[in-house]
Amino acid sequence: MATQKIILSLLLLLLSSFVSAKEFNFKVLLNDKDIGHHRFSVDDQTVQSNAAFDVKLWIIPAYKYRHKATETNQNGCLINLQSETQDGGDNFVLKTIEATPNFKILVNQKEITHTSCMQTFRYWDINFTQQKTAINPQDGKLFNLNFTNNGTEPIISLGKSIRANKYSLKALGDQDEKFHIELWYHPETQEWLQLKSYVKDDNVLTYLLQ
Repeated sequence: MATQKIILSLLLLLLSSFVSAKEFNFKVLLNDKDIGHHRFSVDDQTVQSNAAFDVKLWIIPAYKYRHKATETNQNGCLINLQSETQDGGDNFVLKTIEATPNFKILVNQKEITHTSCMQTFRYWDINFTQQKTAINPQDGKLFNLNFTNNGTEPIISLGKSIRANKYSLKALGDQDEKFHIELWYHPETQEWLQLKSYVKDDNVLTYLLQ
């Protein structure tokens, strides 16, 4: 009987871990043209992301982006971040070397130090809209965040019309605006539904759930 109770407890623990995990699988568009995907696997403490974009001019490859990252959080603070990124002709390898008393990382063998209890751009978490700063998991740079609540707006997500909660984000680096992002969340579940990023030369990246 004791053995059965132990097995049942282990099964319940595994089930709760499985249920708590959440997958976000986005198709990525550049100006309405499909260029790839960005996938996030989120559980209570660990987040994994995997992105692949390919931009072509006619049939000629013009831009390639590959990004893999894993982050671990504890008590609401980032304690470990690892990533590898190919951004066009630039390559980045990032790893954590210390979490406390300061958060230290190596990016292409260059040490960067931030204060403790940092966070990344946690789009998948509605509480992200309350964050004041975020580390870019690609190159380790720190950004100041300025959110605006835009109320509700109708969008199409997974084939359904939803009046979603919309937020605008302006990320600042060295006091200058570096990028502008719009985010949509489900009005009841608060789940992340969509993203738009306004990049250089008036181009727009759109993330659509699949």
